[in-house]
Amino acid sequence: MFSKIPHIFIKFICLIALLLPGSLLFAQDENDEGQVVSANTQMEEVTVVGSRRLDRSAADSPVPVDVLQGDEFLAQGGNDMDDLLAALVPSYNVAIEPISDAATFIRPAVLRSLSPDSTLVLVNGKRRHRAAVIALLGAGASGGAQAPDLSVIPAVAIERVEVLRDGASSQYGSDAIAGIMNFVLREETEGFLVDFKTGQYFEGDGSQISIASYIGFPLSDVGFATFAAEWKEQDATSRSAQRNDAKDLIDAGNRDVRTPAAQIWGSPDIYDDFKIWANVGVEFSDNSEAYAFGNWAEREVVGGFYYRNPHTRGGVFRGDVVDGFNTVKVADLTGDMSGNCPVVRIVDHVADPDALAAIRNDPNCYSLIEKFPGGFTPNFGGQIADLSLVGGVRGMMENGWYYDLSASIGRSYALFYIFNTINPQLLSLRNDIPVHYESGAYTETDRVFNFDMSKPLVLDNGLTVNFAWGFEQRRDSFRISNGEPNSYFIDPNLAAQGFGIGSNGFPGFPPTDAGINSVDSTAFYIDLESDVSDTLLLGGALRYENYPDYGNTLDGKFTGRIEINSNAAIRGAISTGFRVPTAGQANLRNVTTEFNMGMLADIATLPPTNPIAIQKGAEALTPEISTNTTIGVIASFGRIDVTVDWYNIEVEDRIAFTSRFHLTDADIQALLAAGVADATSFSSVRFLSNQQTLRTSGIDIVATTQFEFAGGNSNLAVAANFNDVELETYNPEFTSENRKNQIEDGQPVTRITATWNHSMNQFNAMVRLRYYGEYYDTPTNDPDAAYYPEAVALWDAEISYVMNDELTITGGMQNITDVYPSENPNGNIAGLLYGEQSPYGFNGGYLYGRITWQR
Repeated sequence: MFSKIPHIFIKFICLIALLLPGSLLFAQDENDEGQVVSANTQMEEVTVVGSRRLDRSAADSPVPVDVLQGDEFLAQGGNDMDDLLAALVPSYNVAIEPISDAATFIRPAVLRSLSPDSTLVLVNGKRRHRAAVIALLGAGASGGAQAPDLSVIPAVAIERVEVLRDGASSQYGSDAIAGIMNFVLREETEGFLVDFKTGQYFEGDGSQISIASYIGFPLSDVGFATFAAEWKEQDATSRSAQRNDAKDLIDAGNRDVRTPAAQIWGSPDIYDDFKIWANVGVEFSDNSEAYAFGNWAEREVVGGFYYRNPHTRGGVFRGDVVDGFNTVKVADLTGDMSGNCPVVRIVDHVADPDALAAIRNDPNCYSLIEKFPGGFTPNFGGQIADLSLVGGVRGMMENGWYYDLSASIGRSYALFYIFNTINPQLLSLRNDIPVHYESGAYTETDRVFNFDMSKPLVLDNGLTVNFAWGFEQRRDSFRISNGEPNSYFIDPNLAAQGFGIGSNGFPGFPPTDAGINSVDSTAFYIDLESDVSDTLLLGGALRYENYPDYGNTLDGKFTGRIEINSNAAIRGAISTGFRVPTAGQANLRNVTTEFNMGMLADIATLPPTNPIAIQKGAEALTPEISTNTTIGVIASFGRIDVTVDWYNIEVEDRIAFTSRFHLTDADIQALLAAGVADATSFSSVRFLSNQQTLRTSGIDIVATTQFEFAGGNSNLAVAANFNDVELETYNPEFTSENRKNQIEDGQPVTRITATWNHSMNQFNAMVRLRYYGEYYDTPTNDPDAAYYPEAVALWDAEISYVMNDELTITGGMQNITDVYPSENPNGNIAGLLYGEQSPYGFNGGYLYGRITWQR
């Protein structure tokens, strides 16, 4: 499933060319006047998201919708869709997520500082499935989120992206609290594009190389078939300092500590990141068509983990305090504790060499310091796969009703492995102990069935009302697959001696944790919209949804738009919404390693139904409930178009991780009695809980203009977001002050993006300013290390030369002035030079070049 496939990309283009002969005719329709139009002709900026009317555009929508064209995503140095969106949408932020467990592989991104899974993702107007990864170590709003994986969507496949900046649960169902992102795929009937891109950071690392392409074919004279693919590889980066404890060991003469940094902070290695999309449509009558689209993607990601100090890592190296001295942990391998193993004292960061020599010569005793005299730093890897297929029929019935019947299935798979580590329970193998473990896998499978209908109805008074109704049925499933036996193996003798259980850093999932859980739902909705007069638009929607596990919800929305004159209008909406816990969130059990107050600690995440979680105050999860209000102004001042929208979103019963609860001996015994065999290795536990009420409010400003300049044509777009978050109610036993600060201040209050594009003859140029206000950062989640990195302005630039009608050469730089976040004042504790949660990363400037062949 995860074969090495860089060659597939080239074969793909050749294969499509063979399968679909060029003799197929360009698809055509005839309109009512007999004019011939291309099958993929669309009204400019016609948008589906936020309205059920077929002729609704972003310009006259009663709610704010940004329409981002596909070329805006291609004109950037990177390839990851999250990064591309963050550069264009000011209220959208994503961090690098170094040493964040599975969140390093599928990074959680936030819109308007709300949880990543509070934004509904659509592709061609259809719900996108969730990723298999839950953000266990995500900071602030990201913690515990399970959102779709946007990185599997290549920019080359996108015609446009519609960003609805308003709640829409009453129209589209669960998750649409912060807004909606609708990715509209290309519909090409001819031509192709091949794009080769390479680049690296000014520091000289993080090299990337990618090849992307799309190709379009007509399907006779009644359809289209468009295929898009991308292959990418990316080298890791390091912005690390040597840790203080590693320095102490080196200064004491330990030559086995890795230099220049025992622990790496940076972007991960990404291998064979391959993704392919198909979008097909065929008319089978004058007013009906069948359509299908889907994707397949896979990649391998390898990142770093925390350094295991050979004198201090509990459960591996650190022994008891004896006569006032720290000691090295030594395993008695006899099975009856008759080995009488020597005590290895640590004096001035040096382990007693004579005692270590005695242990090496004693078959009944063993210490891991023999295999790892300088300690070790695990590497955490993931093999990620993603697959989806959507199919349906739509068209216009003779009685004027438009219908759309569709079904979809989507699957995300994440296989975890960890290497350069050990399971201490295998110490009887001494130096032959395995150092590579497959820890298990998560699989998310989502199935959706939709039936939608709409029709403009003319009332007796002559008023036309667009009436839409529909039905949806969903099943979302989350599967945990157990790891290899060595990853969770327990030796009762070694467990009793206090050695850690499972592959250190990410224990394997035992068979007792394996299984599948599902959430089902059935929904009905109605949606009304009408131009009540030449200047007044009104709309409303109601949605009833039933979840067997969570009960019923009824949500509504009311929208309006008043045109003051031909150059100004006021728009607004008020709505209620909801988000239902995922099957993964309600049933996950996992062990993560966190850096806590300068020491590593194993934290167990328990489902809320676990007896110990219940003892600590857990209750079964319930849906989040939201209220969303927005009001805005649209105005034109000659060539300048401006929109200003104020919004206020309140989320009650917000699902979030609790703080850590320390385990007592009685707690551990209770967990063991409940079948949690590795409970002796936990230091504390946490769980998800509905225990917060959060309000986020702010203002979005967008201004655009076009003008002639220097013999060419220019356009300028400025977008700004001013956002404020307040945790209005919370349980202080569940939410620490540090976590509260992360949620409220973990994203910049102010974000501004200004982009200038200019074309003149064969040259095209782009200059972009990205401004980020200050934010709250807690490196290694230590509240004593918290600080506010200062505001920064980053400049990007790109210039292209069109050599002929087909070939374009492009060069560009991102973060031209090589700006880094403010340095972490406690960076040497864990070797982290900059905060982990920087919304613009901490890798510095990036230089890239691109060659594009298009015809």
